[in-house]
Amino acid sequence: MMKIELIRSPTESFIEMLMNNVRLPDRKRLEGVRWGAVGLIQSLLIDLYRASDIAEKASDVRTALVMGNCPQHIQMLAVLGTQAAVHAAIQKIRAGFGE
Repeated sequence: MMKIELIRSPTESFIEMLMNNVRLPDRKRLEGVRWGAVGLIQSLLIDLYRASDIAEKASDVRTALVMGNCPQHIQMLAVLGTQAAVHAAIQKIRAGFGE
């Protein structure tokens, strides 16, 4: 089961909280990304890898795993970009998983 949330125009506090839970190599890769929106996707790791691939192929977004307290079961993927790009990526992910 996949849970998806779309955050439009994220605040600086939100961005700071999110980036504090992203691995350093991913943080560096995300520098310069325009934060118009963030899609948060929570699911099993295997599904998040697939969702990341779908998202980055579907539109001009970047993705990163968000570290949490339950690395064995449920994890979270952040999809970052403009509002239109993140929305398009999420739509493709939903379609790819039949949601």
